[in-house]
Amino acid sequence: MTLLLDGEQIRGIGLKVTASLRIESGDLSGQTSNSDTAHNGFKPKTLTVALTIRYKEAEQLRTLMSLAEATEGGGQLKTYRVVNDTAAAFGVRQVQFTDGVSAREDDTLAAWRIQFTLAEKLSNPERVESRRTGNAVTQQSAPGQAVGGSAGTDDSEPTQGLTAFEATLKKVDQWLGSGA
Repeated sequence: MTLLLDGEQIRGIGLKVTASLRIESGDLSGQTSNSDTAHNGFKPKTLTVALTIRYKEAEQLRTLMSLAEATEGGGQLKTYRVVNDTAAAFGVRQVQFTDGVSAREDDTLAAWRIQFTLAEKLSNPERVESRRTGNAVTQQSAPGQAVGGSAGTDDSEPTQGLTAFEATLKKVDQWLGSGA
């Protein structure tokens, strides 16, 4: 089995790649025994890689660590183009290191047991979600005029926008307010 990240071969003994897809769902049963669930979307696919690197080939581990620690502009983790049969079968093209890299000493061999996880970047569901148009927010308004303004009114205020009935009521209100 071969694993290439941007053309850099990950070398080791017994390379195994495990691909997985997490499907999020929410329980809709409440307090009942109903089995209804709500589909909450697909999470990025992951590739879990396990391999062994001999102590005398420590340079391979250093190369792997430099790939895992690489960043792009802005301090973001580097995105790699992946070449692997399992990744291709799962439709994974681009990945980033995630969840760390572990290396433990083997009990019987003079070697490290390496394990790391690569998460899919720019997955098909992610692309589809970014292409969706958001629901437009519509301005709501009610008929009539806005409430507010100054509490005291004077005779110099224009009566624009008032109906004939409202204009008559305003004149009566002003006449009563003046103490006539």
